[in-house]
Amino acid sequence: MKRLILMSLVIVALASPASAQSPEDLANDISQKVMSPFCPGVTLHDCPSQSALDMRDRIEGFARSGMSEAAIMERLETEYGEAIRAEPSSEGAGIVAWLLPALVALAGGALAVTLVRRWSARRAKPIAGEPSRVATSAAERQRLDAELGRLRGES
Repeated sequence: MKRLILMSLVIVALASPASAQSPEDLANDISQKVMSPFCPGVTLHDCPSQSALDMRDRIEGFARSGMSEAAIMERLETEYGEAIRAEPSSEGAGIVAWLLPALVALAGGALAVTLVRRWSARRAKPIAGEPSRVATSAAERQRLDAELGRLRGES
């Protein structure tokens, strides 16, 4: 029983909410999820400009004041627009960006299966100049083996 309680406490401790993060960690996580308005095509975390450093400090200030990640992201979106997000939204039109790769992979798999079946069916048909496989009776098979043996000089 003690063991079960101890394991439960360990699980609860490991599953602690993200709000237990320090403001620095939260600001760092957010800076990796936000595109830099100062360095095109780079996340705020990777942008070396002074303006980016100032913005990261500002985000850390939001975190220190007790704002949640969602609230900070919403504020940044309000100020800079939806394009500030490094990842597409999981709602509305943004869901297409998440589903499109899976749909393309499924379509590619279906195409591959179709082509393999088609090529296998073609291979099963006799090719010109290639001997066809004909069913032979036991007597015919015995006669054929005897003739082949005679040609090879096995008799």
